[in-house]
Amino acid sequence: MTDTPDLSVEIARQAANLLADGYCIIADALAPATIGALDDDLAGDFDCTPFGQGCFYGTTTKRFGRLLIRSPRAAALVQHRLILGIVEEVLSPWCDRIQLNTTQAIAVHPGAPAQLPHRDQDMWRGSVGEIEYLVNVMWPLTPFTNDNGATIVWPRSHGPSALKPEPGESPLAAEMAPGAALIFLGSTLHGAGTNRSGAVRRGVVVGYSLGWLKPYENQWLA
Repeated sequence: MTDTPDLSVEIARQAANLLADGYCIIADALAPATIGALDDDLAGDFDCTPFGQGCFYGTTTKRFGRLLIRSPRAAALVQHRLILGIVEEVLSPWCDRIQLNTTQAIAVHPGAPAQLPHRDQDMWRGSVGEIEYLVNVMWPLTPFTNDNGATIVWPRSHGPSALKPEPGESPLAAEMAPGAALIFLGSTLHGAGTNRSGAVRRGVVVGYSLGWLKPYENQWLA
């Protein structure tokens, strides 16, 4: 990836924010029309996907992967130059190359309770507080609000702070419009909020991890 001077500056600025706070929001990462077209492409998959099972995945939440084969517009999210630059900046101390860990669409239906707070890095059960294993990006397909269960993030709960029994700061709801992107570290405590609205909240998670880890989604098969 060849970066222009302006892009390099923005990569460095956002990577610093991400490492300092455990998350950052890019307000205008993509045109809303691009996100709307992706949402339209995935509408049939959302309709035919059954609800999840168990309290973590949610019996009022739908999830499915393999987004790159479901819509050509998913590539704009996965290959976003600014976000790839941020991810490479954050993960490069611990790997020679990054990899795509997962692409997942999520629909949180009305009445869905808050998800159990968790850290995505725990899927590998590696040493905590020493390295970062992954970076996730949440892309809203519909507006994310406090009422419809926007992703809840605990600021500065990442890195060595993940060893603490309780987070040191209060959580916040990552409210944002389609076209924005929430980036958060695998060590950052987070979870879906309660959907108290009458509307379905839809979004896409694109995750990147260290290249030597076993990815959540096998892209060669997906």
